[in-house]
Parts: sequence; structure tokens; C-alpha cells
Amino acid sequence: MMRDRIKRFLAWRPGPVVYLTAMVIALLLLLLPLLRMAQYAVPWYDDYTYGGFARMAMRKGVNIVNACKGVRECIHISWYAWQGTYGSILFMVLTPAIWGEGWYWLGPVSLLLLLVTSVCMLADTMAVRILGTDHVHGLGIGTVTAMLALELLHTAQEGIYWYNGGVHYVGMHALLLFMAAFCIHICYAERTGAAVGCTAAALVLAALTAGANFVTALQGALVLLTICALLGWKRKHRLPFLLLITIAYGIGFYLNVSAPGNAKRAANYVGWGMSPVKAVLYSFVQGGRLAWAFTGWMTLAILLFLLPIVRRVVHQTHFAFRFPGIVTAWSVCLYATGFTPSLYSLGHPGLDRTLNAVKLTWQLLLVGNLIYWYGYAVRVQRGKRSETAAQETGGRMFGWWYYLLAAGAVCIAFMAEPNPEGSFSSYGAYYEIHTGLAYNFHQEYLERVEQLQGEADPVVLAPYHWTPWLICMGDLSEDPEEESNRALADWYDKDAVYVLPEE
Repeated sequence: MMRDRIKRFLAWRPGPVVYLTAMVIALLLLLLPLLRMAQYAVPWYDDYTYGGFARMAMRKGVNIVNACKGVRECIHISWYAWQGTYGSILFMVLTPAIWGEGWYWLGPVSLLLLLVTSVCMLADTMAVRILGTDHVHGLGIGTVTAMLALELLHTAQEGIYWYNGGVHYVGMHALLLFMAAFCIHICYAERTGAAVGCTAAALVLAALTAGANFVTALQGALVLLTICALLGWKRKHRLPFLLLITIAYGIGFYLNVSAPGNAKRAANYVGWGMSPVKAVLYSFVQGGRLAWAFTGWMTLAILLFLLPIVRRVVHQTHFAFRFPGIVTAWSVCLYATGFTPSLYSLGHPGLDRTLNAVKLTWQLLLVGNLIYWYGYAVRVQRGKRSETAAQETGGRMFGWWYYLLAAGAVCIAFMAEPNPEGSFSSYGAYYEIHTGLAYNFHQEYLERVEQLQGEADPVVLAPYHWTPWLICMGDLSEDPEEESNRALADWYDKDAVYVLPEE
């Protein structure tokens, strides 16, 4: 009797529901320190610059109508003087800090939830609509993919806790993922009413993402055209909906790239960038150079948790997986476009906040190609065996011991990382909260706010003594005319603000 129990225990395989439950719990555990860290986040530089338009307009009355007037003014001025990214500017002006410094934490929380939900929704949509599986399997894939994107963000500092930089790249990229998911839903919706509802949502998202940073806007155009080419022609009765979204996206994209401010901004970087042809070609070179840096051992360890659910899905789906080479070639091209705008304008692969969007694309493509090549290998193997035998042996989840091995691989990857605080988002947040760095930094910030809200003018501040990496973007200058100093002074209606180093 005891021997039979031991055998049953050793042979136990968690089902899809148990798997999904465990992965959701793991994702929530990773989110907890990141969400808690949000309460210590503080505004910086462009938060004041862009938010200042709404703050100025709201002097006539603190309400959303006046805040939107500030948005309109900022978009108008920026379009002519600096950049055409109207979609990003909409959210950049509406920084939570315009309602009071105590509301700034809503920005990081919103970005965290946007990132997780957009990745989960796109993965679930593709798994359910294209591969024909159910939501338990689709969300299983989406949850692990979300953990990958969340934990290995290129820089959580500029992607989450600095609202302005985060919403411009991570936030707008998340909206792109939502748009792609709604476009796929349009093609597979059984009822016309559902297709119309998804089209309305996709139109709004297309208008916004077309006015995003150039990485997101360019990749969004390629993704939308690909969906039209592959799904629209296959389901011609839905093609008019997709074409309407594409036209809206094209108009927004044109407004973005044709803004006079783009040329004025480029004048500040004359001689920095590459020619268009060189930028395109060098994008592939730069993509290859950063491929392993964007992957690393932790990515491979997390992907081990993805294999059991992927194995079950690809053995049960009727999807053909016939063109893995073409899919990979398309993926390489889409990934490379993430570097092209920065190489063209600046001559380097991009700022850290820019690479947040590029790395997110890489991670999603990595998961997609893993599933596609796995499916292709299964189809090749299935050709050598009967259909029933292949499904019976391949459709099972791995035994419980496999997950212990995967967890061990994650632990090894963690211990092998020389800088875990800066490499893994959740651990970095836990470390800075646990050591008191975040709390002490935030207290110093609150002391500054009290000074800035006082009657003294000019305001002389002491430098920060506590500088946790995740939430401290930098400090002010001794020069009151420095841009960051000027932005803060305008925000609090002061003549001058500067930091005086202590002796």
C-alpha cells in the first residue's frame, strides 16, 4: 500500500489549472515588492516639464477639463518645436503629480499593471484564437511571459518608476500589444457586434500608438500590416475592419513623423546619426550584439517553466507550424527595427528607456519562436508516428520533479548574476525597501517638497544623501538655470531652485 502511494506521488503531474494557479501566485509574489516600491517613487525632470502644462492650466480650476487644455497646448507646442509624439505627450502631461505630489505612485502602479495585463492578453489571445486552445492554457503561457517581461525589464528605473520615461516607452508599447490583441479578436470574432466593439477599441489604440515613440510607432505599423496580410486576407469579411484601423494608424503615424518639431530637434544632433540605409543595415548588427544581453541565463531558466504548458498546447492544436524559417526571419526584422530610429537620429542603439521597448519586443518574439519551433518539431515527429500515439505521449504535463529542477535553474541563474539588485526588478525593489534606502530617500524628498511649498525664494536645497537606484533618477545642479532646476522652479512658481553641496 505504501509503495503504491509513493509510486503515485512520484508519478503525479500537475494539470493545467494547478499549473496556472501556481504561475499566477508566482507572478503576484514578484509584483508585490514592485507595487510597494511605487509609494516611494518621486517625480523628476520631464515629469515637471510636461506636467507643467497641465499644472499651469489648472490654476484656473483643478479639474480634468483644464488638465486636458494643458495637454492640447503641450501637443501643439511640441509638434512645432520639439517632437510629434502626440500619443505619448497625452499621457506625459497627465502625470499623476498634477493632482498633488502624493499621487505620483499611481504612475508606477499603472505602468506595472499595463505591462502585465497587455502581455497576458496578447499571449492568451494568440493561444486561444490562433492555436485553438482554451484560456487556462493561454493564460498559463501569458503569465510566464509576463514574469519574463516584468522581472527582466531592461531598466525598471526608467521603465516603471520614472513615470515620464516609462509611459513614453513601456506604457505605449503596452498599448501596442493591446491593439494587436484586439485586431486578432476582430478576425476570429463569431458575432459582428463583437468585431465592431473590438474595432472601436483598436481604433482608439491605433490613434494613440501611432503617436508614440518612434520604436513603438514603427513596430506597430509592421505588426498591423502583418495582421492584415496574414489574417485579413484569410478572413476577408473582417478585412474592412482591419483596413479602417490601418488607415487611422497611417494618418497618426504621418502626423507623428511629419511634425516640424522633429526637424528642429534633429538640428541639435547634427552629425550624430547615420544615413537611412546604414541605420537599417546596422540595426541587424546591433540586434545581434545585444541578443544575449537581452536574454541571459535567467531568461532561459524562466523559459523552462513555459515548456510544460507549451508542450501540451502544441500536441493538442491543429495549427500546422509550416513556416518556422519565415517566422524567425520576420521576427529578426521586427526586432531590428527597434534600433533603427535611434541609429538614424543619434548614431547609437538607444537610451536605456528606449531599450525597454526593444527588449520587450525581443522577449515576446523569443517566446513566440519557441512555441512555433516546438510545434514544428512536434509535427515532424508526428509524421513518423500515429496521431493518437503522439497526442497521448506529448499532451501530458511534466511531472512535479521537473518544476523543482526549473526552480533550481532559476536559483543558479540568480546566484550567478554579479548585480542582482540591478538585474532583477523584484529583487532590486525588495533590497532597497528592506535596507531602508527607499524610505530614507523618500523622506528627504518630502522635506524638499516642504521647502519648495514655503515662501522662500530662491530655494536652496541640500543634496540627497540616500540614492536608491530604482527611484532616484539623479539630483539637481548648483546652476539654477540647468534644465532640471528650471523645470522644478517653474512647477513650484519659484524664481530659482538649486542644490548647495554641504561642506
